[in-house]
Amino acid sequence: MKVVHVVAVGYNSNRIMESIKESGYPIQKAYLIIIDDDVIKKVAKEIREALGVLVDIKEVVVDKYDVYNAALEILKNLREEIKEGSQIYINVTDAPKTVMVACYISAQIAKSKLYAAMPKYEAGIEKGIEKVVEIPIPPLKRISSDKIEILKVIDENGGEVESINKLIELLEGRMAEHRKYMAQRARMSYHLKGLEEDMLIEMKREGKNVKIALTPLGRAFCAIS
Repeated sequence: MKVVHVVAVGYNSNRIMESIKESGYPIQKAYLIIIDDDVIKKVAKEIREALGVLVDIKEVVVDKYDVYNAALEILKNLREEIKEGSQIYINVTDAPKTVMVACYISAQIAKSKLYAAMPKYEAGIEKGIEKVVEIPIPPLKRISSDKIEILKVIDENGGEVESINKLIELLEGRMAEHRKYMAQRARMSYHLKGLEEDMLIEMKREGKNVKIALTPLGRAFCAIS
């Protein structure tokens, strides 16, 4: 099984490198999560030069101001790793705060491990790593296969559909029989209400229709499902 580390890059390359070493986890590939910051890009370069002789490395640039889209970007890059059955460890030892939240969301959706190294201090001065802590991730609420199918259809339609009728058509095709259509519409309304409560979709009335769109969390969920 391939072991992949997703490393959120901050401002301390030594701390990050030490955290990977002290974690005790093997590593065959690394994804460096970076933001648009010159210092962080320099730190990422130092890590890439140190690890690049040993493992494959890919950089993933995320927006520090958009947590859900940052999570979506991370998950998109991990999709193939998950399909291949890789073991994924997400390292938030030196992560900027918003990136840390994005990593937590990613770990929850991808069902991966999340860890951080706690620095050791002597007389107020950092002296290496005291302990590596694996952070437990509570499972997401289970989404039924029917709801997952709805999310996927919306995602494949560009992330939104213009009406419930259109969504039914995309899922089931056109229905000539009124009774069958009404039953499907009632079922669809029930599922959409649950998805909206779980903040995976948002519904907005436009004239006589209700437009249905994936939320950023919904898009992140579709990246893996």
